[in-house]
Amino acid sequence: MSKPSQNRYVTVTELCELIGISKNRFYALQKAGIFPAALRSALSNRPVFDTALVEQCLGIVRNRVGANGVPYVPNRKKATPSRESRKQPAGRHQGLIEALASLGLTATPAQVDEALKSLPDGGAGLDEPQLIRQVFLALRKKD
Repeated sequence: MSKPSQNRYVTVTELCELIGISKNRFYALQKAGIFPAALRSALSNRPVFDTALVEQCLGIVRNRVGANGVPYVPNRKKATPSRESRKQPAGRHQGLIEALASLGLTATPAQVDEALKSLPDGGAGLDEPQLIRQVFLALRKKD
């Protein structure tokens, strides 16, 4: 498994899917100082997040303490799946592997199997963003 590239960036949409909140909620929390400001793409001036910012956002969600030190209490509404997540994966764990690749993490089906085994009930009962987050964190621990 390779480490995420230092040049890999994710969009606000990809980050929101990973942390399991809507873009509107993310922007409101970002304005309040809970989540860090995005970087700006040199070509399009679009907001993007590098690996360090993604991990910081995951830490905020996990520890429930914002970047500004204020407690973060997430809403418990279930996110509506995106169009891409409704597609059936082509192979075993293909959807998970593609989501991890979009975050700059390369994983094989065997590595995903191992990460899933480390989760309570093999990740059953987790919605897709939570499952991606937990598998991402499990694989990062092994680096």
